[in-house]
Order: sequence, then structure tokens, then C-alpha cells
Amino acid sequence: MNRRELLAVAAKALAVASCGAAGRAMAAVGEQPKSVVVIGAGIAGLTCAYALRDQDLLVLEPGGSAGGRTLSGHHAGYTYAKGTEYLGKLDGALETLADDLGLEPCEIPSPMDAQFDGQRFHYGQSGLRRYLVQNSDAATYRRFKQLVRQAFQHYDEIPSLEYNAMNRRLDGITALQWLRENGIPEVFLRKYNVSAKGLFGATLNEISALSFLPEAAFDYGDAEGDADDTEDADEPERSGAYSFKTGITELTDALARALGERLRLGCTVTRVRPVGELFEVTYQDARAGEVTVMTRKVVLATPAPVTLAIAEQALTEERRRLLQSVRYAAYATVALFTDEPIFDRAFDLAVPDGYVFTDVYDATWVERLHDRARRLPRTGIASVYVAPASGQDRSLLEWSDEVLLRKLYVDLEKVLPGAAQRVVGHDIQRFSHAYPIMSLGAYGRLLQLDRLNEGPLVLAGDYTIYPTFEAAAQSGFIAAERIRA
Repeated sequence: MNRRELLAVAAKALAVASCGAAGRAMAAVGEQPKSVVVIGAGIAGLTCAYALRDQDLLVLEPGGSAGGRTLSGHHAGYTYAKGTEYLGKLDGALETLADDLGLEPCEIPSPMDAQFDGQRFHYGQSGLRRYLVQNSDAATYRRFKQLVRQAFQHYDEIPSLEYNAMNRRLDGITALQWLRENGIPEVFLRKYNVSAKGLFGATLNEISALSFLPEAAFDYGDAEGDADDTEDADEPERSGAYSFKTGITELTDALARALGERLRLGCTVTRVRPVGELFEVTYQDARAGEVTVMTRKVVLATPAPVTLAIAEQALTEERRRLLQSVRYAAYATVALFTDEPIFDRAFDLAVPDGYVFTDVYDATWVERLHDRARRLPRTGIASVYVAPASGQDRSLLEWSDEVLLRKLYVDLEKVLPGAAQRVVGHDIQRFSHAYPIMSLGAYGRLLQLDRLNEGPLVLAGDYTIYPTFEAAAQSGFIAAERIRA
């Protein structure tokens, strides 16, 4: 079953769910048990809960807002991302979900991508293509693109991946090893090492070759605007990436509104334990103190370490073993506010490897270019994504804001001289569980975990499938289907 087929199945889950009356958000001991308690209101928990909204449902989220790592802030009339920046083209169940919620995704205007090579800027797909060709040759560029396409033909999403000899080998070697085995020049390795830290929070030497393929295929597959040779296409470039006008939180906020009182914010689950054929869920409500609720089924849509901490008694030994093997990368985003934009010639500016950050996003790009009435002010919001030096490096969680900004400004000046002096404010967001690292053997672990992921207690989240927003949403749909089974 490929992604399209899998999402079509998930769409059926959405169709099954009806908009029944919401039950009370908090149940007391002695009341009828809930049908389902979903723990965690990131995109996995939200999509699962939405698909199950015809049930007597309760969703518990420790934060003050839903969305998990999909966060946004507001400045000078704009909404800026503090986490998830963009999506691929909505398809299958996600497209159905957006339609159901009355949301209209918009394609990110080109040039989406730019790259600074230490001396010059390169804009758009054609600019990046020329940069790679100039630093290798046209034949190498075409060979690399063909190599990625051929390998990706054998790839499929969890749980549909065929773990054959080829995929098992790709899962057992690093992306760096695979690239070097195929004689790929250093210019590609440098570019994709930055990409790997931005997408996975880990280097090419830490992630498997199999996990690298979907991301490379996005660049070198049959995406719109990708020419079949090294010359510029006659047609205008298309980014192939999407958001909503005010960011991805349009989707997570709409899901939260649809759940209504069934979603409880400020509720931190401390324990999930089996009691006969039911589960006892204990949580701390920011307003009401400790609360216990009984439920027939549970969906744990929380990072693996959190799942282990709160539900150890409810997990089998094999599940605990697999969850203990999941490692997470740290990450931080820093929104820099300026009176005038410090960079506004592309949506995403990638920088050379070795900098403390990987990307600078123009956080006004989508809203500004879709503002037909030109009512939004001209201002600057640069979202800077600060990545760890490796997947094992968690030091950025320990840096003070002052140290983080100082390190960021040193490298920012190398790219955009004078930018640091123009900053009039900032907003820092840190993530301790930003990405589950797709290390060697990750797909073997995922397939084992998926095999066990059934019954009255189901897991959801990107660590069960793949570390992207779309995959996390897909895991929520899968969890809903298994809860219904």
C-alpha cells in the first residue's frame, strides 16, 4: 500500500466520524469510562482525535495551545512560524481534511529556495542546479538525479515498506557512505549535510541512506518546475511546497476548534496504567489539580521518552525496548524582528555547513506575496533555524538566550553583513524532542513497532513512521483506524 492508498484509507476514517455532541472534557472516578483518551495534541494526536470525534473522546495536552511542534507567533500584523514551516502538496486524507475544515492551502511562491555558498547567493531551482553543475559537471548532476530516482522507486512508507535485501542494506549504511560509494562529489555532500541537520537534526553520517532518499527525491524527482536537464525550464518555476496563508497552525488551530471541549489544554498526564479491561489515566489539570479518568482505549501521541515515562506499566516489554532505542535531536528557532527585511529574495535561504544555523526563512514571504490588497506593512521577520552540530549534541538547550544570540549573530554577519545591528526584537523557541533521529536500522525498528501497534493502546507520532509533519498526521489516521478495529 503506497502513501496515496494509505491516505485514502485514512480519508474513510474521517468520513466515518460524525460531529456528535461533545462530552464533558473531564471525567470523574465512578462515571462511565471514556471510549478513547488521546494523550498529546500535536498533529498526530489532533488528526487521530478528529477522525474519532464521534466517540466519547477526551484529548489531553500539557501545553497552553494545540499543535505540538507546530507553533506560531504574531508580530506587526504577520503570523510567523516557530516550528513547522511548510508541507508538500496536500494529498489523500490530508487534502480531505483541509477541505472538511474549509482550509485552502496555498503554494509557496518561487523562488522558494536560495543558497549562500560562502561568497555568492544562488536563487531558485535553476540557480541551485547551476551551482551544483559548476562545482561538479552536468553529467554528474544528471547521474546523481537518476541515482536518487532509481533508488526511490523501491521506497515506500511505513507500514507498507518492503524490507527486502536492498532496503535492508540502505537502512544499514549511512547516507554519507551511500553517497561516497556512488562517487558523489563533495559539493553535494556539503549541501545535503546542511539539509540533513535541518530536516533530521543529524548529519549524513548519522542517518541511514534509506531515510535520506525521500528528501533527496523531493529535490530530484518529478517535482513541478524540475527540468530534465541542466538548462532552465521554459515554464515558470513552481516550488511544489505549500502552507496556508498564515502558516501551518491554520490547520492545527482548526482541528483544535473542531474538537471543542473534548480537547483539554494545560493537562499533563502523569500515569497510564491498566486496570482490568480498562485504563486509568491520571493527569494534573492546571486549574483543577489531579484528575483520574477511566477509558476503554488510549492513544499515546507523545514523544517516545514521554510515552515511556507515563505509560511504562501499560506497555509490553518489547514495546518498551523499541521505544528506548529512539533518540531525539534538539533544535531551536529564533525569530528576528527588524524594521526592514534583512533578506526577502526567497522564502528559504540555506547557508554553508558548519554554521550554527541551517536556514533563514523570510517569515513574511507567503502572507506578503498573497496580500493582494497590500494592506500588510513592510517589516522584517527572519526565522532562523538553529541546528545541533550532530544528533548527539544537545548543548543548545543549555545555552542562555544571550549565548544563543551571540553565536547566531556571528554567523549571520557572514551571510548578511550588518543584519545583527538592525534587530529590534527576537523570539526564541527551543525543542528538546525536535526530531526522532533516523539512525541505522531505523526502518527495521519502525516495522517492528508497527507490527505491535494494535489493541486497546496505540502509539502515534513521527517516531512511529517518519519525522515529518505529513507523516505524523498519517500516523494519527492509522492510529484511529486501529482503535476502531
